[in-house]
Amino acid sequence: MQSHITHPIITSLAECSQRTEQEYPHDKNCHAIALSAESGAGGKEVATILAKRLDVPLYDREIMDAIAHETHLNKHLLERLDERVDGLKGAWLYSILAGENFSRDNYYRTLVHVLLDIAHCCCHHGGVILGRGGSFILADKPVFRVHIVGSLAPCTARVAAREGITLEEAKRKIKQKNKARRNYIKTLFKCDNNDPTHFDLVINSDHLPPSRIADLIFEAWNCVKFK
Repeated sequence: MQSHITHPIITSLAECSQRTEQEYPHDKNCHAIALSAESGAGGKEVATILAKRLDVPLYDREIMDAIAHETHLNKHLLERLDERVDGLKGAWLYSILAGENFSRDNYYRTLVHVLLDIAHCCCHHGGVILGRGGSFILADKPVFRVHIVGSLAPCTARVAAREGITLEEAKRKIKQKNKARRNYIKTLFKCDNNDPTHFDLVINSDHLPPSRIADLIFEAWNCVKFK
């Protein structure tokens, strides 16, 4: 027996599942933004501020919730795959032991399906999509793609202060996360996450607070004309 769907993103995707021939009409009043960031560059903070300022949904962990719903896989299992290619092997083994049908291709197809549905909703009602390869999957859609970067020193200081760890621990954590994300993008999308041509806007966060970065994204978005 199927449980009652209560999660907002699942409800939203269900409402947007019927697409017309003009799948992604661009409305300048709707803010469809795909944002990614290096570890410690403030991506989550910027995305939160931007979504609140624009009064649109922020799609972050909700993306994994939607994938878990569609695949009927354990959410904790899917969290191992969140922007990490190395988690695919362990997740695949776990799925075999648990008697569940899972593969990297299944995960990729579901991720693409979920993000396309989210983009469809965003192009009608607005939304900020954080990470998960959104900028690559939605490259040919009227979605403004932003990437936030930062030098190692300021990013390390932010992570150390936020998590209460030493600078050395923060530096190691940042390097591991950035490497995992690069491998994730390269493996699933055959793209270089450091190539600026994949984005409409790249911002260095070294000397800018999250609120100002959100301002810059909004100002740049207003200048964009999608064909």
